[in-house]
Amino acid sequence: MVVGTGSYKDKNEAYPLDRKTLRAIALRSFLIDASFNAETGESIGWLWAMMPGLKKIHTNEEDLSLSMGHNLEYVNTGGHLSTLAMGAVLSLEQQKADLEAIRSLRTAASAASLGLGSILFHWLLIPAVSLTAAVFALEGNALAAVLAFVIPAAVSAALRIILINVGYSKGTRAFEGLIRQREALTHAARIAGIFMIGALCAVFAADTAPAVSVTMAETAFDLNSTVASVLPGIMGVGTVWLCYDMLTKKNRSIFVCVLTVIVIGMVCGVFGIF
Repeated sequence: MVVGTGSYKDKNEAYPLDRKTLRAIALRSFLIDASFNAETGESIGWLWAMMPGLKKIHTNEEDLSLSMGHNLEYVNTGGHLSTLAMGAVLSLEQQKADLEAIRSLRTAASAASLGLGSILFHWLLIPAVSLTAAVFALEGNALAAVLAFVIPAAVSAALRIILINVGYSKGTRAFEGLIRQREALTHAARIAGIFMIGALCAVFAADTAPAVSVTMAETAFDLNSTVASVLPGIMGVGTVWLCYDMLTKKNRSIFVCVLTVIVIGMVCGVFGIF
């Protein structure tokens, strides 16, 4: 849906936005998904967050109306890295760039933000924090649930405030390297997720594995102690191998790997193995 068409009447470059305005945009970005819909995506929240900057850039009311119109077109950034795209778009708005150039940047920037944000938050950070909090919860620590909520929120808030400045200061350059390195960043996040899952499984194996006894020639052997002495950390290694195979050969996500580990653990728990 194309709403804003035409060109700006005032072609003079606007004054740079101050840090207070950029910070206000970053804080408003927390509500970018409040009015998400299938037709326009995050566009209403996107425009609402951008308004403090657009009002200072476009002093001409017709130009402001035109800018608001084209910023109401479909956009979906995923939320977490939205301010990087906002900053880059605001830099072109300040230069009174051609509307088609702004549209092209907004489309590319929002797609890159959505993809990378999903990888970093939904595939890596949130599963890692949740599993770590689960370890504390098993020990009876009531702060585990609080940490599972506070840590992702704090990371998201810090990134929003930092990235609005990065996107605004670098403009289109902010996404040139990001798009080139997207595959490398995706691979790095997946590998980090593998190590996280393997480390946590090693902790669970060391602390929660039951004493399984095997009697041979009227002598009882502690199977877990025997296996641990011969192959220490075998459960962690096995879990890492399983997740690595799912990620690299079967192209599954970190979420699917975590879910698989949970299901295997539940099944083994039902049959008394764990």
